[in-house]
Order: sequence, then structure tokens, then C-alpha cells
Amino acid sequence: MIWARGVALCIVASVLAAGCGGGGETGQPGETAGEARPEGVPSAVIGRADANCRYFLRETKRIGRRALADPSSGFSLEMTTERLVKPSIPLLEHVADRQQALASSAGDPHFDLYAELFEPVIAIAYERLGAGRAGDPVRSKSLEELLANVGLEQRQAARDAGLRDCDIDFQHALLSSLGE
Repeated sequence: MIWARGVALCIVASVLAAGCGGGGETGQPGETAGEARPEGVPSAVIGRADANCRYFLRETKRIGRRALADPSSGFSLEMTTERLVKPSIPLLEHVADRQQALASSAGDPHFDLYAELFEPVIAIAYERLGAGRAGDPVRSKSLEELLANVGLEQRQAARDAGLRDCDIDFQHALLSSLGE
């Protein structure tokens, strides 16, 4: 049962992780390599973007906790798809809207890239939802790997834009929510 839970969470964490950075590292908010904020990005924009990522982190943990509320149901591909992937999509869309709205005020190509990378993340998440509903574990896994790779790119763009709270490993955050 613990093994099944771990596999299921790793699968869905890829979906959630991609939304605001995410990837294989275990950094937490503020753990950047001492990079300074880009000159052109106003502090207010950085503050709002980082607040959006903190919100995303809280909601990601909430999705994880809700998915695990009934452990007796197991972690089939269908359950993982419906209880983790499906509720993550509206959250991704909401945070994407917020971050993309800030991009024009940021005046920074790294911020633009970070915000633009939500589009492929959301498109892949919808494909993953479809693959899970079709009962296709091979396609689901392939899409999860693609999401993880886009998440790595987005996380780097967040670092380059000076978005410290958006340089987060959401996979780690989701897994840590299990013990809460």
C-alpha cells in the first residue's frame, strides 16, 4: 500500500510540479544560488508573482491531502487521474492567468518565458488527464516525464527572473504534505 501511494504521488506530482517550476531538486522557497533580482523587474511585480507561487504551493498541498483522505480506495491510474490530475488543472490555469497578467509589467524576457511556459504545462496536463481516463499508463508516464522536463525549464526561468518563491520543487512539497 505504501509503495502504491508513493508511485501514485510521483505520477501526479509531475503534473503539479510543472505548474510553478518544479523538478528533481529539493529546493524550497528562497533557496536560490544567491542570484540577484533582475534590474528591470519591479519589486511589486516580483512580490505579487512570488505570492502567487506561495498560493500555488498551499493549494498543491491541499490537493495532495484531499486525494489521500480515503486511502482505502487505492491508487489506480483512474483514481490518480481523477483525484490528483483533474483538480490540478484549474489550479494551474488560475495561477497561469495571474502570472501571465504580471508579465507585461515585469519587462523581463526571463519572466516572459516563465509565464509563457504555463501554456504547454496546461496543454500537457489536459493530455495526461485524457490518457489517464483512457486507461493508458504508458502514455500517462510519457506525459508526466514531459511535464517534469517543462517544469525544469520553468523553474530555471523563475530563478533567472528573480522569482525566489517560484523556484520550488512541487514534487517534494506534495510528498511532504502526506505527513501533515
